[in-house]
Amino acid sequence: MSEKHVLQGAQNVSVSGGTFIAADSINYYTSAGNKTTSDAAIPVKPNSSIRFTGRTDVLAKLKEHFTVKSTDKLCRRTFFLLYGMGGIGKTQICLRFIEDMSGYFSHVFWIDASSTSTITQGLKGICNLPEAQSSVLDSSPQSALWWISSLGDNYVIVFDNADNLTPEELEQYFPSGLGGNILITSRNSGLKHLTLHENSLEVKEMEENDAISLLLKAACLDKSQKDLEAEASKIVNELFCIPLAIDQAGAFIAFGSTDIRDYLNEYSQYRERLLSYPAFKGASTYNRIVYGTWELSYKEIQLRAKSDDFQRAEAAKSAMFLLAVFAFFHFDSIAEEIFSYAATQEHSEYRDNEQRSAIPLASSIMDHTLLQLHNKGKWDNFIFKEGVRVLLSFSLIKVVSSKGIYTMHPLIHAWGRDRMPPEDRQKYCLMAYVILAGSLLEDFDDQPYQFRRILVTHLRANIQYSVMAKKEMVDRYFDDAHEKIGGLLMEQGYNSEAEKFQIQVLDTRSTTLGKEHPNTISAMSSLAITYESLGKYADAEKLKIMVLDLTNRHLGEEHQNTISAMGNLGITYRSLGKYADAEKLQIQKLKIQVLDMRNRLLGKEHPDTISAMSNLAITYQSLGKYADAEKLKIQVLDMRNRLLGEEHPNTIIAMGNLAITYESLGKYSDAEKLQIKVLDLRNRLFREEHPHTIRAMNNLANTYQSLGKYADAEKLQIQVLDMRSRFLGEEHPDTISAMNNLAITFYYLQKYKDASGIEVQVVDVRKKIFGEEHPQTVKAVALLAAIRSQANTKTSGTE
Repeated sequence: MSEKHVLQGAQNVSVSGGTFIAADSINYYTSAGNKTTSDAAIPVKPNSSIRFTGRTDVLAKLKEHFTVKSTDKLCRRTFFLLYGMGGIGKTQICLRFIEDMSGYFSHVFWIDASSTSTITQGLKGICNLPEAQSSVLDSSPQSALWWISSLGDNYVIVFDNADNLTPEELEQYFPSGLGGNILITSRNSGLKHLTLHENSLEVKEMEENDAISLLLKAACLDKSQKDLEAEASKIVNELFCIPLAIDQAGAFIAFGSTDIRDYLNEYSQYRERLLSYPAFKGASTYNRIVYGTWELSYKEIQLRAKSDDFQRAEAAKSAMFLLAVFAFFHFDSIAEEIFSYAATQEHSEYRDNEQRSAIPLASSIMDHTLLQLHNKGKWDNFIFKEGVRVLLSFSLIKVVSSKGIYTMHPLIHAWGRDRMPPEDRQKYCLMAYVILAGSLLEDFDDQPYQFRRILVTHLRANIQYSVMAKKEMVDRYFDDAHEKIGGLLMEQGYNSEAEKFQIQVLDTRSTTLGKEHPNTISAMSSLAITYESLGKYADAEKLKIMVLDLTNRHLGEEHQNTISAMGNLGITYRSLGKYADAEKLQIQKLKIQVLDMRNRLLGKEHPDTISAMSNLAITYQSLGKYADAEKLKIQVLDMRNRLLGEEHPNTIIAMGNLAITYESLGKYSDAEKLQIKVLDLRNRLFREEHPHTIRAMNNLANTYQSLGKYADAEKLQIQVLDMRSRFLGEEHPDTISAMNNLAITFYYLQKYKDASGIEVQVVDVRKKIFGEEHPQTVKAVALLAAIRSQANTKTSGTE
């Protein structure tokens, strides 16, 4: 076999006696043994993988960037940076680009830039090229750079895998002068400082069709078999279209270790082994396993943590801590605010820590590593930011927003957990749980709703990881955390999950503090509200009667907690549909008693008094006393408008409540005007996806339905259903209600097939959650019957 490969069309230039002499071709030396004046081997450009697939958009961008003639009279050097996570295919893209451009560049120099020593060795090796030796070089890196700079404007140097170098460290290896082309691959997007932002590109996951093609090539399977293509589609999506992971999966299948149809089953059970098993590196020149490529980054961070440079070491330690904790958050929307809130909470005492001393508290085991405060009492985020900077430099995380929101690739996120021994998984899972719980304020209204939406996603992911680690929630009970998380889950519509937390809180407090302790009563009240949300009205009623009895006995009839307990019990009676005459009087008496006491103790314009008026108005509404409800609701809206202003959330709620009563009274135009105003204010103040905005949208859609504006109602109801399904889940009562409303609109629009399809789901879920005899289930069954009857009538008429 010949010792050198000639790349046709490229021009080689040597320097002799100060005169440039053009040669016919450029030589690539494929033997590492060609040495002359030094021990350094001539750097060799590897061949691209024979299975290289796709990436046409990136290749086209590179070609355009390096071939478009500059208008700059100085012919400045052309730079470009390809950056992205390890295993995403940066090197393979560069190799294919250089091969495709073989007739364009005069010289190609391929440098392993994984460290300054590999660059130095590569440059020394260039000195051993026969063409370079004619210039009498001294085998130093500097002489190689001098010789390269003398080659004119059309050489290209590829600095491959420049992952661990700062911009300053890499720049010292650029040839002097303005000519030539430099192409860099790195995990570190910070190298954009060398190339400018517009001369860089993040390499992302492959297109699905290209990923399927790569998998079938790597597995040595026939692409024409459609059933194989369907199986391949499932696999590449599970592997998030990362080329190295796909190549490795293909190698695993090609070796006969499993059939392509069984791969996902193997992967679900043995993900860690499959992504880190050395025998299945695939046949690419990358020669690394999927997890191994990220492990290299981790080892470099570990090395920095041992540095004598204190600041560098602290940044690396912060990065290692964050990587471990982030692995037990959700991989998306990792917010800096979580740590900020946790820091300020951790340094403030809970109101009743003394009373809770007999119960484990999350606040007592909070890790202080990244939660230090400034002398002004605010979170000192410097070391956090330093750790984030290190993780960003290795593309282990990405910036989503300049407001401190980050994300991790799902496979890197999984690697972060899989690489840990079991004891570390439990340790960091618990640490993440405590930080997440500690970031939630006791008064939810003091934090933005969007933050709570992000937080609940992380908490649910953490709980799932805890269960997967066979560390059930009961084994890590913390009273303060469980109480807040139970409340958050309930607020966000995860009522079944909230119930589990709240039952643990009530059981623990009943046993440890006693059934009549204020904290136990508080837990009882919270669980009762959750029971009501789940449609467990009898259970809610039982607990609320106990709460009212205990608060009445210990605090007195006129205490605010007793009054609140009365109001809450009234709500449950209303939900139970106890509308017999005696029960109607009981509800009215209860509500009027609450209102009377608040008037007497607080005054007519106190917020609690106005709230009691609002609750009584809602009860009148439920009893069909619409005129009485209207009268009270107008008073409530007037006072809130006057005292709080039109744009206050409570004023907007009052507007919405009055609109509902207008609709019940048949005043649809008045209802429509108010609801349009409410929706406009909600959109402006809370954004489209806030629960209050969605509720306003739903109410306006119902009014459109009443007005016979079915097309307008349909449009809004489809939006409501989509958002509730996404944010609350398909089985949340509000989602089911939205489905039911849309089914009714479809019914009026004579879209019976669509209406029937939705209402079948409503009936199934209501039977599952509420039981067959619940009023809501009965109504859904009746509606489905009506829809089917009309559909049959229409079909019979057509025939």
